[in-house]
Amino acid sequence: MQAWRLEKLPFSTGHAETVFFAGLPQQEALARMRFLVHNGLRLGLVLGQSGGGKSMLLELFDQERQSENWSVARLNLLGMSVREFHWQLALGLRACPRAGDEPLRLERRWQERLRQNRLQDERVVLLLDDVDQAGADMFTQLVRLVQLPPEQVGNLTIVLSANTDERHRLGKRLMELVDLRIDLEPWEEADTVGYLQLALVEAGAEQPVFDEAALAEIHRLSGGVPRQVNRLADFALVAKGEAETINKATVAEVHASLTSRV
Repeated sequence: MQAWRLEKLPFSTGHAETVFFAGLPQQEALARMRFLVHNGLRLGLVLGQSGGGKSMLLELFDQERQSENWSVARLNLLGMSVREFHWQLALGLRACPRAGDEPLRLERRWQERLRQNRLQDERVVLLLDDVDQAGADMFTQLVRLVQLPPEQVGNLTIVLSANTDERHRLGKRLMELVDLRIDLEPWEEADTVGYLQLALVEAGAEQPVFDEAALAEIHRLSGGVPRQVNRLADFALVAKGEAETINKATVAEVHASLTSRV
């Protein structure tokens, strides 16, 4: 990275994006999420490809709601047990869970907290990520949660996220309860280029690192999926390793090398 005098790594292969870039797909998804909460709908479902930026979208929406003084709890359900779900939900809603609480007691704690929020006319949003990766017994809990009556939980909105290809794991009943489906599409080329340039500037780049053809090639080969954009750009930087503008040929060679490893 010293070749381009970068102050930090511009791309992280372990995340969808290193900085949040609100391309057109993100703007549209956020607009639909705002519609969901401002119209008092109960359940929204964000669907997108693996590495498409769903987690970062929920994180941004979390920050946005909190800035407007909403009560927000954001959980990742990957491999989560029923007890851990109730624990994390009680913790996120500031329901004062105790280490020795059984699942039923934890559930009562967060339900009581929701009742208090209703009496105070406080709006609550639950953001549940990687729902498709939850254990089978979790889906019953989610169906029960979604169907809690308004007089018990007040102004509650729940937003789930899942990979499009795995949405069948959510089950027929939970899918029937979805009020609004939100599809997070891959970036268009302009969004991919905009993100790459923003990430490089944030990392301290003062001159072009990729030429225009290389930027277009990154988009084409990654399909506009943020995690794949990051991965390809990161490996191209490492492969070049010198202060020369990265061209289309370098990007293509790196992609071929990465593809051959799979």
